[in-house]
Amino acid sequence: MQVLRIIVASIAALLTLSSFAAIEEVVVTAQKRTESVQNVPISITAISGDELVRRGLNNMQDVARTVPNFDLPASNNMRNVSVCIRGIGSTGTNPGIENSVGTFLDGLYMPSGAMSFGELSDIQTIEILRGPQGTLYGRNNPIGALNITTLKPSHETEAMLRVGYGDYDQASISGHAGGSLSDSVASRLSFFYRDREGYEDNLFTGSDVNDNSEWGLRGKMLFEPSDTVEVIGTVYYSEIERRCCMGEQIQPNHPTFGIATPGFIAAQQAAGYPFANFVDDDHIVDGDDEGDDRTDSFGASVQVEWDLGGGHLFTSITGYQDWENDVSIAADSLKNPVLTSRQILNNEVLSQEFRLTSPSDQTIEYIAGLYFYEQDTAFDSDGVIGVGANRVFPAPPAACPPPCSAVAGDSALSVFEQDTSSVAVYGNLTYNLSDVWDVTGGLRWSRDEKDAFIDHTNAPGNGFVVDRLIFPPASPGNQERSESKVTWSFNTRYQLSDDVMAFFTTSTGFKSGGFNSRRLPAGAAVEFDEEESTTFEAGIKSFWWDRRAMLNMTVFHTTIEGFQESTLSPTGTGFIVGNAGEQEVSGVEADFMLAPNENLTLNGSLAYLDAEYTDFSNAPCGAGEVPDNPEDKTCNRNGERPGLSPEFAYTLGVEWAQPFRDSDLEWFARADYSWRDDQQLIRVTLDEIASQDAYDLLDLRVGIGSQSGTWQVDAFLKNATDESYFIQAAGQPAGGLVSGGGPAGARGFVGYYGPPRVWGLEVTLRPRG
Repeated sequence: MQVLRIIVASIAALLTLSSFAAIEEVVVTAQKRTESVQNVPISITAISGDELVRRGLNNMQDVARTVPNFDLPASNNMRNVSVCIRGIGSTGTNPGIENSVGTFLDGLYMPSGAMSFGELSDIQTIEILRGPQGTLYGRNNPIGALNITTLKPSHETEAMLRVGYGDYDQASISGHAGGSLSDSVASRLSFFYRDREGYEDNLFTGSDVNDNSEWGLRGKMLFEPSDTVEVIGTVYYSEIERRCCMGEQIQPNHPTFGIATPGFIAAQQAAGYPFANFVDDDHIVDGDDEGDDRTDSFGASVQVEWDLGGGHLFTSITGYQDWENDVSIAADSLKNPVLTSRQILNNEVLSQEFRLTSPSDQTIEYIAGLYFYEQDTAFDSDGVIGVGANRVFPAPPAACPPPCSAVAGDSALSVFEQDTSSVAVYGNLTYNLSDVWDVTGGLRWSRDEKDAFIDHTNAPGNGFVVDRLIFPPASPGNQERSESKVTWSFNTRYQLSDDVMAFFTTSTGFKSGGFNSRRLPAGAAVEFDEEESTTFEAGIKSFWWDRRAMLNMTVFHTTIEGFQESTLSPTGTGFIVGNAGEQEVSGVEADFMLAPNENLTLNGSLAYLDAEYTDFSNAPCGAGEVPDNPEDKTCNRNGERPGLSPEFAYTLGVEWAQPFRDSDLEWFARADYSWRDDQQLIRVTLDEIASQDAYDLLDLRVGIGSQSGTWQVDAFLKNATDESYFIQAAGQPAGGLVSGGGPAGARGFVGYYGPPRVWGLEVTLRPRG
């Protein structure tokens, strides 16, 4: 906090300087029209590509650290990424569930939040839209949308090369090149490569772990056959490979919930795997199962913009995507060779969107769209018992002769295949009541059909423990469901002055039900139902002080009914999805920017979040929790705060840029500070041991370059105070297979670290023609 006081004091001293530059507005496409973010009547955070570079935000995880009420928690593999807005998001731990927050890249819906991982290269804007967006976007997104737009080709010749090196042997190179091929054709090629060693040290192997290597290419072609038609073709491919992610046992010596009980310590010692990792905030882990996590992404699209005359625009977006995650899971984070598991998820998507947009600044304006979507999902997973599965189960000797343990080599296989077909019709109609006041209504009808095949089989000859207790075979076989839904939106905005706009928005959202792809405990349902939401927002967007200051503020309330919640199965070997009643979130979001003079820029944001389960009386209980409902051994969560929902969060950024006198040189210095309140990292069971205390992060960056932009050298320090914190947690994976002493399984919880302190240098070159 002392750092924050110094920054604030410095700002106060600088506000007396007289010369200034007006704040530049970020241009977005949130409402399928090109307009200033200040005109969009919803809570939205928009970051331009230039700002991403200036602040050193290389990926969406960097972005999430700087935007309150937006998060991308991840655990032990890429598939498990969740995109969360206002504490709500669907995890990828069970591939049968869809996203609550829709992710879009250049107009294409991406069915997995993990598809937004990777380098942010050649970006035009990132838009984080809060609240349901179904009446403007092809796919349902009941909580919000993440809309990423890359730069398109232009006829101006341009090129950029950026090379970097830093801590943990991080090496990076990225760039783009493009320009005119003829009077009617232009192209653009961008690329990136980034590689680093692991952020954690592994006591067991003596090496680092949780490293990352990625590269990608994107090619774009602009074709203008006439003055009224524009065609953009895009092809991209990327690979991400990680030895990731080994968890850390949280508070292993906790007297009630820690893993390091006397029985566990004795059992580990007897089995030859002595437990030695008793500190949980040092980026040191201790396990044998270093994951191998590889993700391949391919996509292609053709976007046609046809000016029909009179300002009417017809848009067609045809897209194909193929995304595969192949991972050998780092499961238990212990020395024991307990369980090896390979999981392969493939999503293949074909989509077509047609959209008609009316001219702007008319009494009546409209947007109408038709959307078709086909997704083929295949998820194959296997599990093979290792020799370190040392728990002795309390089973009748006649059924399981002593010692009743899982047998090394026993295995299980799961197959999940699903075809999703969706069609939607959507539209918005705006009536401009006057030059300063308008109202907009939107409708959406969609129909989703899902055909799935589910089969959980075991190898012949498996022992009692695997076949009956841990991985009981089940073959739900073919499953079908279909559902149609109408959702709506309404907003009105009033221009109080040229620089101040007030708005009110209400909207509904919908996410279709589906099927559990994972093995289920007794009594759990294969199928789960749809999720629905209703959101109210009211706010103001404003410029002040001759546009040297910007202030935006929104109050909101959202109710989610039948929310689809994912919980760890009792054996600790997979996550299951079910509908869990109702929850509500409400609060305030504000962001500001201040440019008191031509050298100084300040920006910041603040969020208050009041989150509550309002109807969740049959939730799974946490570790050691006494059930409120003895008959089904569940707990009543009504009135409790869900996990991943910090009450307060804020950010503050300060940048000073100044040319050297009588030269072409310019230097800058920047500091970005963020703070998040304490939060529970496990939803539903809300185990207290998995609570993350409030933490703050400070990023520093300085640079020097030519005012013409032909070159620049930057030095940066991320997480300058080396704050140690967890971004996700879970009950001890595979704990049911590990001895906690006697017949008990290992208790405990694991957490997954956020990045430690990292320094680096970057050199950017922009040759001029």
